[in-house]
Amino acid sequence: MAEIKASPTLAHLEQQLKDGHTEALPAFWDYIAKEGAPLIEETENENEVLLTFLWQSETGVGDSVYMLGGPAGWKLEEAKLVQLLDTDVYYRTVRTPMRSVAEYYVSPYDTFGDDWSARLANLQEDPLNLHFLVHPANPDKPSTKDATTAVLVYPGFEPNPYRAVRQHAPQGEITQHRLRSEILENERSVWVYTPPGYAKDGEPYSVLVLFDGFEYDKIVSAPTILDNLLADGKISPVVAVFVNANDRRNEEMRGTAMFAQFAAEEVTSFVREHYNVTTDPAHSAIGGCSNGGLMGLIVAMQNPHVYGNVLAQSGAFAWGYDGEPEWFMHQLDKAEQVHLNVYMDVGTCEQPDIIEANYAIRDQLQQKGASVHFAEFQGGHDWVCWRETFADAVVALFGK
Repeated sequence: MAEIKASPTLAHLEQQLKDGHTEALPAFWDYIAKEGAPLIEETENENEVLLTFLWQSETGVGDSVYMLGGPAGWKLEEAKLVQLLDTDVYYRTVRTPMRSVAEYYVSPYDTFGDDWSARLANLQEDPLNLHFLVHPANPDKPSTKDATTAVLVYPGFEPNPYRAVRQHAPQGEITQHRLRSEILENERSVWVYTPPGYAKDGEPYSVLVLFDGFEYDKIVSAPTILDNLLADGKISPVVAVFVNANDRRNEEMRGTAMFAQFAAEEVTSFVREHYNVTTDPAHSAIGGCSNGGLMGLIVAMQNPHVYGNVLAQSGAFAWGYDGEPEWFMHQLDKAEQVHLNVYMDVGTCEQPDIIEANYAIRDQLQQKGASVHFAEFQGGHDWVCWRETFADAVVALFGK
């Protein structure tokens, strides 16, 4: 992502203001209110665009504002907006490849320096963007509330067609349960999707266990995607288990042995007891996004007799654990062989350590005998991207 001085639109505005046309400034903001931000402008390269992130200052001077995430990146030196002359316009223009869709955030009045905890707590949606994604409050996370994030939609973007409810496609059923864990000493919601025509007897169904189950249901629309893939004959029928997270999500899912045991033993036992699912690891998958992808691979590596397939969207393989920065890399090094079928993807706008770790894990898995379906998507570490690639992940693991 290369910074340039300004977009053509801002260059024109700057010149108008220098020429004394003060009416150009309110006209510019009227245009942004109607069309939204960021500005997306063509370049001489049809595969690239100019993105201009904008902020309208309430103070007029000295604002410290950062746009972070997605194509805005996470490096402070590349994310800070600058003031246009002495106006209330703050901006940053970058040249970026044409992408599909991405989430990003604004950190206004940011004087946090190296305090990233404070900065992350300060993130909010871009008030000038007309596109947003709703993140409903998670019932197992008392600290959460309904929230929205700004979504950057590139010209020509078409959402994954499997996400939309089809009038004539048979729909599966969702049943909510409460699962008590003796291992973790807590309980959480678990939603189970059964495909259309589900039978309690007969041939057992393939099974897919997903962490962050609330978000996979409500944001990704995973049940609808499964319905449509099945209707199009892309996959065999599958029972999907959406395991919810709680306020201890990061603590539980970043490699902890207790959570891995909970997933391998208690979740698996619950599903097998209540649903007609296979015990064949070749038709059983586990995983999720970010920490969920990491945990899915941990569980499957430790229990290949239970789960032979892993779904890892933007797996958080760069996270350290127990004081060891590259803990999972070292765990994988210790394994002599890994006979798993793994779907992995990572976004081009994610933090460099996440991208590097995913490529390194892919290479290690292949060297140890795993079958890896690896994909790179144009986007960041966010739900608006994962809902676009989820259908590909399911087809890679359960495709006919």
